[in-house]
Amino acid sequence: MSSPNEITREEWRRLAASTVGRWERPADPGEPLWDPRIETAPRERIREIQEVKLKALVCYLWTHSPFYRRRFLALGLEPGDVKGLDDLPRLPLTTKEEWSQNQIEHPPFGDYHCVPQEEWARDGWMLYSTGGTTARPRLFTFTPHDRRFWEYTWARALWAWGIRPGEVLFNTSTYGPYPGMWGIHYGAHLLGTPIIPGGGMDTRRRLYFLKEAQATVLVGVPSYLLHMAEAAREQGLVPGRDTRVRHIVTMAEPGPCVPATKRRLEEGWGGVAHDLFGHTECFPCGLGWSCAAEDHRGYDRPARDHVSEDLAIVEVVDPATFRPVLPGERGITVVTNLWSESIPALRYVMGDLMAWSEEPCACGRTFRQAAGGLLGRLDHTLRVKGIMIVPAAVEDVIRGVRELAEEFRLIASLGPSGEQLTVQAEPAPGTPAEQWPAVSRRLGDALQLVLGIRVAVEMLPHGTLPRFTVGDLHAKAQRVQDLRPAPG
Repeated sequence: MSSPNEITREEWRRLAASTVGRWERPADPGEPLWDPRIETAPRERIREIQEVKLKALVCYLWTHSPFYRRRFLALGLEPGDVKGLDDLPRLPLTTKEEWSQNQIEHPPFGDYHCVPQEEWARDGWMLYSTGGTTARPRLFTFTPHDRRFWEYTWARALWAWGIRPGEVLFNTSTYGPYPGMWGIHYGAHLLGTPIIPGGGMDTRRRLYFLKEAQATVLVGVPSYLLHMAEAAREQGLVPGRDTRVRHIVTMAEPGPCVPATKRRLEEGWGGVAHDLFGHTECFPCGLGWSCAAEDHRGYDRPARDHVSEDLAIVEVVDPATFRPVLPGERGITVVTNLWSESIPALRYVMGDLMAWSEEPCACGRTFRQAAGGLLGRLDHTLRVKGIMIVPAAVEDVIRGVRELAEEFRLIASLGPSGEQLTVQAEPAPGTPAEQWPAVSRRLGDALQLVLGIRVAVEMLPHGTLPRFTVGDLHAKAQRVQDLRPAPG
C-alpha cells in the first residue's frame, strides 16, 4: 500500500475472498451447508468480518473511485476516520439518480467504477445494465473476480435448497445484459449441474424442452411460472407424470415468500418453491436466499430468507429519517457491497421494503433473515387513507381464493367520497358466472380484514388482465396503478 489510506485492487481482491472457506462444492452430497465455516459463524465473527471489510472498502473506494473520493472529501472524511460499523451513519448514501448523472458526466460507465474502462476492455468479464424502461439504462462492468462471487453466492443458495449434482435446470428467463440469469448459469456450473437456457423460446416450446429433457429444477419469475403452469394444464400435462420438476427457483418478485403464491407454484408444478433476491446495482447475485428448512415448513407464515452478511452490510432504515428500525419493523434497505472489484457500492439505497427476523433458523445458519423476503419496493406501494398497501399482502389474499385466477391489479383513485382502492380480479377457469358475486364479496371481506380499509372489488372475465408471458427477469409484472392527482 502506498499510504495508510490506500489499497491496491490485488489487496482488495485478496481480502474480499479471505472469508470464503470453500469455493468448490462439498464432496459429500449429504453435507447440508456449502460453506459451514462462514454460514454458521458466531455473530461476533460476522460483525468482525463486516468491520474489517468496511474499513478496507473505504480505503479501496478512496483509491480507485473518483466519484466516492469526491463524496468523502465533501464530507471532510478520510479512510482513517472509519473504525467500524458504528461509523456507518457518517458515510454518504448512494442513489441510482447519482449514478445515472455520473455516467452522463463521465461516459461511458461513470467514474464510480473502480476498474478503468481500458483495463476492463483488456481483462474484464462482462457488461450488464438496468432495464432502462423509464430512464437511460445504467451500464456496469464486472471482472473475473466478480464472476467468482456470482458463482459462489448462487451455488451456495442452490445447495441450501437441496439441489445436488444429478439435477437438470431449466431457465425460463432471457439472458441478455441482465445479471440474474447469468448468475444462476455460472452457479449451476460450479455446483455441477447442466442448465437448459430457455430464454429465447415461447411458452409452448419451453414446455416441450422441460418435458423432453426431464428437467427437475425450474427457474424463473413467479408470475411467469404461474402462467406457464396454466399453459401446461391447458396442454394436459400432469406434474410427476409428464414433468419431473422437484424444485422451483424464483426471483424478482416475492413469490414463494407469499404463502398463497407458494402453494399455487408448488401445486402447479409438484415441486418445492425457493426464493432468492439480489439487486442489479448493488448486489447482482445471491444477497438473500431461503433454505430447505424454510421451504419445507408449509404455508403457515411467509418464508424467511437468509442474508449474505459475510458479503454485504444491509441496513433496514426508516425511509424518512434513514435511522435503523427495530427487528420486525418494516424499513427500506441500504446495502454496502463487500466483495466486488469493479463496483463495490457503499450505502446504496436499494429501496426495497424489508423487516429483520432474528429468530434462529432450524438449518443452523447464523445469518440474520429477512422476514418474508423482500416485501416490495417502496415506490411500488400505495398509501390509501393513511394505510400503506403492499401488493404482496393483496397477492396472498387473492391467491388463497381457489375460485380466482392468479392475475390482479390494484388501482388507487380519488372519487367524490375521497380516496378509493379498487382490486381487479378474475375468476379461475370453470368458475360459474353465478358464483362471481359471492366470490367478490368474500374477497372484499378478506381484503378489508388484512388491509384495514374497505376495498372495492371488480371481477373481470378470465383473460382480461395482462399476462406475464415474456419470461424476462426485467419484465416484472406491474400490478399497481395510481390515478390520483399528484400533490400540488
